[in-house]
Amino acid sequence: MFDPKATLAQLTREEKVQLLCGLDAWHLHGIERLDIPPITLTDGPHGVRLSTSSTLDGSASPATVFPVEAAMGASWNTDLMRQAAAAIGDECQALGVSVLLGPGLNGKRTPLGGRNFEYFSEDPFLTGAMASAFVDGLQSRGVGACVKHFAGNEQETRRFLVNAEIDERTLQELYVEPFAKAIREANPWTVMGAYNGVNGPHACQSPDLLQRILRDQLGYEGLVMSDWVAVKDKVASHLNGLDLEMPGPAERDQQLLNALNSGELSESILDEHALRVLELINRCLDNRRDVQPDWSANHEIAVQLAAESAVLLKNDGDVLPLSSSQRLAVIGDFAKNPRFQGGGSSHMTARTLSKALKAIDTRAEIDFAPGYTEMTVSAAQKNEAVALAHEADAVVLLTGTTDAMESEGFDRADMKLAPDHIDLINAVAAANKNLVVVIHAGSAVETRQFEAVVPALLHTWLPGEGGGEALARVLFGETNPSGKLSESFPVQLEHNPTYETFPGTKETVAYSEGIFTGYRYYDTKELPVQYPFGHGLSYSRFTLSDVAFDADQRRVSVSVKNIGDRAGAEVVQLYIHDETSTYRRPFHELKGFAKVYLEAGAEQRVDIDLDEHAFAYFVPHLGRFAEESGRFELRLGVSSRDIRATLWVDVESDTEVRLLPNLSDTVADWLNDSRTAVIMQPIFDRLGFKTEHPMYGIALGFPIPQLIDFIPQMGFTKADAESTLRELTDGWQRLN
Repeated sequence: MFDPKATLAQLTREEKVQLLCGLDAWHLHGIERLDIPPITLTDGPHGVRLSTSSTLDGSASPATVFPVEAAMGASWNTDLMRQAAAAIGDECQALGVSVLLGPGLNGKRTPLGGRNFEYFSEDPFLTGAMASAFVDGLQSRGVGACVKHFAGNEQETRRFLVNAEIDERTLQELYVEPFAKAIREANPWTVMGAYNGVNGPHACQSPDLLQRILRDQLGYEGLVMSDWVAVKDKVASHLNGLDLEMPGPAERDQQLLNALNSGELSESILDEHALRVLELINRCLDNRRDVQPDWSANHEIAVQLAAESAVLLKNDGDVLPLSSSQRLAVIGDFAKNPRFQGGGSSHMTARTLSKALKAIDTRAEIDFAPGYTEMTVSAAQKNEAVALAHEADAVVLLTGTTDAMESEGFDRADMKLAPDHIDLINAVAAANKNLVVVIHAGSAVETRQFEAVVPALLHTWLPGEGGGEALARVLFGETNPSGKLSESFPVQLEHNPTYETFPGTKETVAYSEGIFTGYRYYDTKELPVQYPFGHGLSYSRFTLSDVAFDADQRRVSVSVKNIGDRAGAEVVQLYIHDETSTYRRPFHELKGFAKVYLEAGAEQRVDIDLDEHAFAYFVPHLGRFAEESGRFELRLGVSSRDIRATLWVDVESDTEVRLLPNLSDTVADWLNDSRTAVIMQPIFDRLGFKTEHPMYGIALGFPIPQLIDFIPQMGFTKADAESTLRELTDGWQRLN
């Protein structure tokens, strides 16, 4: 539409500065005198949340509300994710939106994270894969994605102020890697910085995050914007890599002009940021199209995604699927007034809202009782629900969290359902053994308070506007459930590795659990969980067999067979276990997956391609991901704890991951490293330090200087000590 570089040359300093902040809450500045119009940005990780005003008042135009990202992640279906994002892109075009503020790529360090429902998974690989599909689908329709919130934004408590202390390896492997994968595979047009600090500086003015990692390491070339009101120091932010402050109107432009006048901020840095803003505007204008969305088709995609996201946690006695010939009691206000999305900046206005009560009523004879009002159950409500349950063939009870329990702006108090809801579940279970409990929640919940008395549990997350119809399809077997947990459900909150450190002190939260979060912690520790990562039942059964690995193609293949009597889908999950590593690694890590649909009795060969980080981990002293030679077990399963087929493979790498012991390290360090053991072992033998020697263990702990000092006390001469030091020094220098 215009030449950004040529346009930049025509701008005054004041116009360039103006470009670096929004016009208002949802628009970027245009250049009126050059006929460059403003462009529109809007919230909406799970749909287009177009504000009906220029302020942050929360109102939004109707649009298709897709399931929240936690649900999308539980579908493990990148193709359907891409379709949904493309539909969102079409709706953006129709509503005049050029950049969608999503998807969210943060992790789930704790189940209590208030915005966990806005993020795909506790696992960086699954998050990155789903995010890449989302970005690809959205941008295929000419609408820019904004991956957020970079980085370490894992809590709502004091989110504007808290400093997250994260060691380099943990930061890279868990919290940067989803962004890295999305950038490698889908190249989002924009990246949004976070509110919190990371190892000191706030994210939106951190040279470590924005320059060293995002620009230099990841090679990102797109625009970097702030989260809304996340800029603390205007000048420092732009000095350290931020292109755009949001929202407007600008109130601190004079600070930049003063910095330019004083020389603190150079004209070249100003031009660099202004050019990126112009390039984004030009890209958006160049991709504008007249689109009439197929609202009906988009609603159906939302229904399909909600159905594929539903996770059948438990189905004892094959209570599900239900039959239309059964008389059902439907209990729960959520059936009539759906709990379909979370609170905060992603709260949308649904264009077409499907309600479970109506969807179930079209399929079977039902009686309905509201059961509760928000979090409370009155005696009359409880008695009515129990009476209906007594008379029914089966009961469907809808429960879950409310906006008062999980939302942007605050973290959850616990993982439990409301006490009155738990009491209602137990009372209804006593009245009817054919009970299906449907949980609407954006994150993990404790089920132990009612687990033993409920034969069938279905976790439907916050399923979007199509959740009611999707639920009915799953309940009656029209859709075979295929959702898999995108996060672990611990038995209780106290088992979570962040229990003692979340949400931290007034100023700081220490990520002392390191890389051991979610299943990486529970599986490594062999700690019981209520439901493991990747878990989800089906009305069918599947086998995995005959694993093969093509080392040249980096491709794993496995045969999948549906041995049930219904068509259905299984998610084949590939976990990799490193037999031995220099730096400690989790028991296993997800490195690939594939969702396969099979008719009853059908079998298919499934290929899973491994990416460049499949066998690698971040090596701090190398400052990058690296593979280490060794044996790895490929584990194919249907959850992190249900592995069905395995294969050991050897990986050869030309990278030396081990740090070479130096002349200040211990004797044990030298003996445990094959490179230095050949130098140390002859010396140890000469000194007579055999395993049976009483001083053997003590000598192992000696740093090299202490060993040299100790040699004369063993009856050797000072010359022997000196020659030993020379021998060690010469050998070490040869290795270097």
